[in-house]
Amino acid sequence: NILDDDNKNYHAWSHRQWIIRTINQPELWLAEIDYSHSKILLDPRNNSAWNQRWFATHEGEIAANNKLGGKLTFDKAAEEANYAVCGAQVDPFNESPWRYLIGVLMEQYRWVQREEGGYDKDKVDGLLREYVAKIKEMNKAWDSPKDDLPAGPCVSLMSALVDLLETIGDKSSLEEAKEIMGELVVEDPVRRKYWQKRQGTVLISLDKVS
Repeated sequence: NILDDDNKNYHAWSHRQWIIRTINQPELWLAEIDYSHSKILLDPRNNSAWNQRWFATHEGEIAANNKLGGKLTFDKAAEEANYAVCGAQVDPFNESPWRYLIGVLMEQYRWVQREEGGYDKDKVDGLLREYVAKIKEMNKAWDSPKDDLPAGPCVSLMSALVDLLETIGDKSSLEEAKEIMGELVVEDPVRRKYWQKRQGTVLISLDKVS
């Protein structure tokens, strides 16, 4: 198995997806979720393994049976969001679980904005706020230094928090997002201009809700 020797081999992962799609058996799709989980446990920073979990949950039997065109049900999305946060707790400086979390939650948000599938917008809004609260709790943990993790602000965590606050979009959430973006301008110098641009976008949104 090439992935045993090189677990980030893009071509091997792509070929594996082709095989699974071609065989297309329920047991294989479920087994692939377990397989991607095993690879994530082996290397939490293996973004290919996180991508494979997304592939298996969205294109597999679970997605096919919910009649939502490959989008996760609300309950499954809540389950996958929790999985992502558990991954982030292992290493909050690992961007992969944070991007997985935002992908899952933003998919739910966009789905209800189109008013398809009969989803309850309040449920999705509640899910977003639940994970804002969870991320804030994790952020408080960095007040105590960790020997096995870098010191200082966690940019990946802060970025995920900003994304959710901006998506919720009420005045207090936008103001909080703007404040964190100001911190990211300093803490994430590689993307300084990006955060400055997003600050401008939030200011426009604040004008609309004020």
